[in-house]
Amino acid sequence: MKKLLSIMSMVACLMLPSSAQEKLKVGGTEREYKIYVPKDLGAKRPLLISCHGMNQDAAYQMGMLDIQSVADTAKFVTVFPEGISKSWDITGNRDINFMLAIIDEMVEKYDIDRGRVYLSGFSMGGMFTYHAMNKIADRIAAFAPISGYPMGGATASPNVRPIPIIHTHGTSDDVVTFANVQKNLNVWIKHNGCPETAEVTKRYRNAAHITRHVWGPGNDDVEVVLMEMANKGHWISNDNGVKTGDEIWRFCSRYSIEAAGPVEKPQILPDERFASLEEAEGKTFAIVNEAEGKALFGSDAQNLGYEDYSTAFDDNNSGYLFRLEQSDVAGGYLLRLITPDNQEYNIWGKPGYLNAQPLETGWCCFILGLTKGNGEDFENGAVWNIDYTDGKGFTLKNVGTGKYLKDAGNANHDEPTYFSFCTLATTTAINDITITKPHNSMLYDLLGHRVNESTLRPGIYIKDRRKVVKKK
Repeated sequence: MKKLLSIMSMVACLMLPSSAQEKLKVGGTEREYKIYVPKDLGAKRPLLISCHGMNQDAAYQMGMLDIQSVADTAKFVTVFPEGISKSWDITGNRDINFMLAIIDEMVEKYDIDRGRVYLSGFSMGGMFTYHAMNKIADRIAAFAPISGYPMGGATASPNVRPIPIIHTHGTSDDVVTFANVQKNLNVWIKHNGCPETAEVTKRYRNAAHITRHVWGPGNDDVEVVLMEMANKGHWISNDNGVKTGDEIWRFCSRYSIEAAGPVEKPQILPDERFASLEEAEGKTFAIVNEAEGKALFGSDAQNLGYEDYSTAFDDNNSGYLFRLEQSDVAGGYLLRLITPDNQEYNIWGKPGYLNAQPLETGWCCFILGLTKGNGEDFENGAVWNIDYTDGKGFTLKNVGTGKYLKDAGNANHDEPTYFSFCTLATTTAINDITITKPHNSMLYDLLGHRVNESTLRPGIYIKDRRKVVKKK
């Protein structure tokens, strides 16, 4: 009976239009988004994700794009994500993972079609849209940046498929200037194999201010389109009978891909465990509390983090490791921060170390030591007395306080916590993955990007639809 009521409730939701603020946990962080779902949505319908500009939010983006009436007619779901601190990660994977999580959530809740997912964004959201072109072209069928492009210039990875793009921009934009739009589009025009000369339509759809440029068709019949909005500034244009959201839908809805299902992320687990300080010296290692299933890591906020294996070293975190160094303080060690690329971490041109702040702060970080009052080497980080107990692991005692480190808080504990100093291994249950237009015998990473087999780093790859594990 409960199952029947649940099904009836879901059907009722799909029959009525709705707009709501929702939450979703991604990599240990709770993220938010607004969503608009038309009534009588139906099954296997498309999804448009629209990202706001810097210092804006999802509600503002939803109001500016004003796409609800288009969604009602065409029957597609629109999601407006909330960026952390009202901005987007345009260099890493934090918000790329957010987009992938949104897609999976929409498939589960509304049975959307994975092959018809489209990404758009305004200003910094447009910059993020360009960033995503190189990251998740195997998950997004078409891209629609508005008034935004990479400020350092667009790049197109040779491993990325030809992708459809519609870029909308005002010629009087004084925030992200129109003058640089063309050179960014040229990168993708060339990558897509589109003609160098565009087909130009002035007074597009009888709107005197719009000139539409079309480069195409290119490889896989994709097009690159520029909607040039004369005398429009840094905003979304919705006048003279032409709405930006409508144009985005008209363009994007022509494209679909054979998209893969959700990719199971590799799980990170302890591998080689050191049984003495002598074994650990000169090597990089993770500091793991196996009893709790958690690990210490350096975050990009220069704080020490402490999370489950599955999130401590994933793309949402920096994943820094550690290396032992002798301290000038008798019997003590420093713990040097090492980046994911195996480089020594530096801050302000000086080494970065695990550091214990004064007791009253209650937290731990990896900035330089600030005082000598808490066991710190003034030029470096905290000094640690490190002992190994057979069958249990290593303990970390702050020399200055005589207290033990337990987690991401300050070393302020009377009883020791035992850690493994270890290397890490990845495991996965992936047996198969579908990639858009796969090439026989080519090697791909887990995002569907083709990689060079001769220069592989350790990790998990897909070849001929089978898992390939590259070890050290």
